[in-house]
Amino acid sequence: MSIKKEVFGAFRRSSSAISIVVIVAFTVMILSTVYYMLAFTSAEFAQKPEVREYENAVENQIVIMDEWARTQYYWSNNLGVAVACALGTPTYFGFNTAVATNYMIGMSITSNYYRYGPESVLAFPAVIFIHGLLELTGIYIIAAVSLRLAWNLWKGVGSFAAITDKEGKNWSWKLTKREILKHRHMIKMLLFDFAILFSIGSFLIFLAAPIEAYVSPAIGSIFLSAPVVAAVFLAAVGLFYALIAARGFNRMRGDLKSVWNETRLAFRRKWRPAQLSLLIFVILFALMLLRIIS
Repeated sequence: MSIKKEVFGAFRRSSSAISIVVIVAFTVMILSTVYYMLAFTSAEFAQKPEVREYENAVENQIVIMDEWARTQYYWSNNLGVAVACALGTPTYFGFNTAVATNYMIGMSITSNYYRYGPESVLAFPAVIFIHGLLELTGIYIIAAVSLRLAWNLWKGVGSFAAITDKEGKNWSWKLTKREILKHRHMIKMLLFDFAILFSIGSFLIFLAAPIEAYVSPAIGSIFLSAPVVAAVFLAAVGLFYALIAARGFNRMRGDLKSVWNETRLAFRRKWRPAQLSLLIFVILFALMLLRIIS
């Protein structure tokens, strides 16, 4: 099989997860922006700890750097996040990071809105997506493939659980070499897809750093003085991500239907392996939400 077919195969098998990540991430970004703009006045917004932390980091750390220093900073920070997403795969860290990142983008859009006026509502996100088409897409790809691997990992752990009596009170765990070998093809495919898509996502993040340092600030003034140009660019960005989400939409619907069925069975106390995946995901996602909104 050619490298091209292997890469497209990895994307196809992960398309449902990619669609989920893109849809959830953009929904969170829009809701975050609307929430901050409607729930707080300018003075109230400026006093929020996460806002002060964000603005201090921008003003006292990033703005004072030259372009090359910023490039190195973005490489170190963003690729470090990518590695953390990979290492934290069992904890759904990649998915939660993508959600938290888009939540912070909504906050930063509001910050610029209060500082520079309504024109920045179009200009600032347009500037973000100059490099974000690479950086955020890389984050979404890594989040999606780590979500898929984590889900199947916990599902695999769940499949080794066996109820040993009629009342379902006693459990045994049968993790044997034979059981592992029975699923070796699926395990190899998941690990292969993870390695391929993580590499692609990291490469996109790597390419985004110099663009963010050198190109995005220069074009920002154009978007600020010509909101129509910013609006057209954002419409093109929206179309790009809509097409990405559409590619895996049918697979995503099937997977979500399956998750819903697993949830109903859980409430009926009927054990299925994927319920462990769902339980771990819900717990860790809830903890992430509590952390970013508290």
